Amino acid sequence: MQTVREWAALRGFTYEFVDDALFDYASPQLRALPRNSILPLTDVARLGLLRARLASDYERALWIDADVVIFRPEQLLVADDGGAMLCHQIWSSQDAQQRLVHRKGINNAFMMFRRGHPLLAFLHYSAVQLYGHYDSATMPPTAIGTTFLTKLGTLLPIRLMPNVACLSPMLVSALVHGTNTEWLTEHATQFGQPFYAANLCHSMLSEGEEIAPHREKFSDAQLTTMVETLMHTRGRQLLSRDA
Repeated sequence: MQTVREWAALRGFTYEFVDDALFDYASPQLRALPRNSILPLTDVARLGLLRARLASDYERALWIDADVVIFRPEQLLVADDGGAMLCHQIWSSQDAQQRLVHRKGINNAFMMFRRGHPLLAFLHYSAVQLYGHYDSATMPPTAIGTTFLTKLGTLLPIRLMPNVACLSPMLVSALVHGTNTEWLTEHATQFGQPFYAANLCHSMLSEGEEIAPHREKFSDAQLTTMVETLMHTRGRQLLSRDA
């Protein structure tokens, strides 16, 4: 969070950290439903929060996940000419034969909306409806986030933030242990463009096998050391050899 706070100050943005008060932006009816993961409810609530902020004094609002680390803040820019933007994603994993595979997607770890842009209202409406449509007790963790947004992106042109990566649990493991560095290099190549920040997907480390098959429990000390190393090296170990 500290790197996001410092980046916001660098860009002249107002920074607001939101704790569990985030869930006030999901209706009591949704909050009362049984669930096997908190992630879908956060996907609903973050959209409600953005709508609330844009209904007040702000012309533009950004959402950045708490586990995003910005390691090249001077290079991370948000275009002024777009009314809405979600986040480009390459999700790296291994198949049954242990081959490295990469899936292109869209996530909501970094979002930007201007007041009045119709995409935000549509996404919020869709998230609320999907939450009510699913059996919330068995809802997949990414149903309202990455899964829905990626499918939507096949039908609707959506502007994407091109410079924030999403690190799957296997990539986080490679970073923590300093092993399988070729995974990181290949991910950077597949990403297709330079990135200056990374979503560490901390919540995924405790999710189901179908979401995080390479999940591993890390201590706070291990994760802190990893982030400090990323900052010290400016993310060099994440990037392709040409970066």
